[in-house]
Amino acid sequence: MEIKNQYEVLAKKYKLPSWKELDDEFELLYFTSLVEISHVLRFIRRRINDRVSMFIHNLQGFLQPNPSSPISLEEANFLDEEEKKKVAVILRELMNLERRNSLLDLNFDEKKDAEFINDAVKKWFELKKDIADVINKVKKGWESKVKEYSKEEYFG
Repeated sequence: MEIKNQYEVLAKKYKLPSWKELDDEFELLYFTSLVEISHVLRFIRRRINDRVSMFIHNLQGFLQPNPSSPISLEEANFLDEEEKKKVAVILRELMNLERRNSLLDLNFDEKKDAEFINDAVKKWFELKKDIADVINKVKKGWESKVKEYSKEEYFG
């Protein structure tokens, strides 16, 4: 049975989000030739956690920049104290999901995997706009630096 069909059976059983919603948000499959997976919900839980972990990694440097990284130091300066507090709240929520995932990897349980998927998707959609706001603020910081650098270094 194809993985998508396997998931749809489990989605009905556990009242999970649609395959399309999960795939749109968490890119469940890197390639389309994958046909069968032994533990579909475990696989999906781990794919969700991949996305969560990526944003944890991206956001944590805004609060505690790596002193040997000029990029990290610069980006930390793009956010004010209120924005950094917002990042801290987001990170707490994401770390809670990541640690729940870690525990589930120690004790496999299909029902708990389903609960995690439902909780993680709900939390993701609650946090997504705030994450985008922070990333956008940092992007604007870089845009400002590019303009500033272009004026300083113009040789024309």
